[in-house]
Amino acid sequence: MELTYMVRGGDGKEYGPVTLEQATVWIKEGRLTQQQEVKRSDMEHWALAKDFAELQPLFGLGPGPVLPPMARSATTATQPVQADPMLHAHLRSGASWFYWIAALSLINSISAFAGANFRFIFGLGLTQVLDALGKEIGSAGPTIALALDLAAAGIFVLFGVFANKAHTWAFILGMLCFAADTVLVLIFSDWLSVAVHALVLFFLFRGFVACRKLKAAVAA
Repeated sequence: MELTYMVRGGDGKEYGPVTLEQATVWIKEGRLTQQQEVKRSDMEHWALAKDFAELQPLFGLGPGPVLPPMARSATTATQPVQADPMLHAHLRSGASWFYWIAALSLINSISAFAGANFRFIFGLGLTQVLDALGKEIGSAGPTIALALDLAAAGIFVLFGVFANKAHTWAFILGMLCFAADTVLVLIFSDWLSVAVHALVLFFLFRGFVACRKLKAAVAA
């Protein structure tokens, strides 16, 4: 049976198992350094990559200690050794906008419930419509509108939670919902809100792209 390798990344996570051929590619790409810990499939302990005789030529090292074979251990992780930190930053940035949308929409709703006249343009147009309808219903209308606003904000919080965990579906559904909200503010010709919605959609889409690239890197 062909030997495989597990690699412990700088983030403390274990990646692999991979063949010697794939490990060679990682070394050439700089994703596996001689100081990282590696465990071969015939071993039960971790050792520095530079201590493996078959890897030493790849690092430009001379002959070193040959690690003895030991009992084979099972592993299951399958992620790549490293990922572009910029992708992680874009993912987190995109996901954080779901929280901002929820928070600012809720502040707008509380403001409307209290009878104040200010609002944030980053908020949902849907909650503004609900607040306006609530005032027309009667005494219980504002309370009902606020409850619906809370539900809408809660949905976007959930999008943020799952998007932060790199679930692409959360980005997709979140963007679709916010795009529909953009159409709503467009109907009412609130051009400043439309422009802000478009900007937020850009950041959400960038987070979605980063999420897909990270998942593709994991599958590679």
